[in-house]
Parts: sequence; C-alpha cells; structure tokens
Amino acid sequence: MDQLIFDGKTLRVSAAQLDGPDSATRFVTQVTLYARELGVAIALTSFVTGESHERAALKALLGTLELEVVLIQADALHTSLAVFNSPPSREPTCS
Repeated sequence: MDQLIFDGKTLRVSAAQLDGPDSATRFVTQVTLYARELGVAIALTSFVTGESHERAALKALLGTLELEVVLIQADALHTSLAVFNSPPSREPTCS
C-alpha cells in the first residue's frame, strides 16, 4: 500500500495586514504531498489564508493524482468525511 503524507506550513515572512473591514493578517501557506516510499514531494500548492484553506488544498492535490489504494496521513484538521467521501475535483481550487 502506498502512503502519502500531507503537510502545510505557513510562510511567516509572508504576513500582510489587509485594509478593510476585518483588517486581518493574511499569510501564504504552502502545502505539500509527499510519497513516503519515494522519499520525495510529488505535489505542491499554496494559498493565502482567508481566501482558501488546507482542506481545499488537500482535495485539489489529490484530484491531480490517479490513486487506487493509498493511505493518506494528514493532521486532525483533515478528518472530515466531506473531504474523502466526495469525488476528487480535477480542477484546482487553490493556486
């Protein structure tokens, strides 16, 4: 069985204070899908917090791959059935 490991990291030097009603600080988050057996990253994307989230990034990355039997290791944030019960999207929702 193949094992894929998904991890997201916030790029701290990417902080930007936005003008507007919420004046929230936004960060760029980079998410990577690693193939354990190969020991390399096989897919990567990034998004701006407030515009997208890690669940959408994981779904988009999985949608780019043709998978059969695979174990996906991810943070507890991704334990939502909505992520894994719906068919993967072939169109990226993150940039």
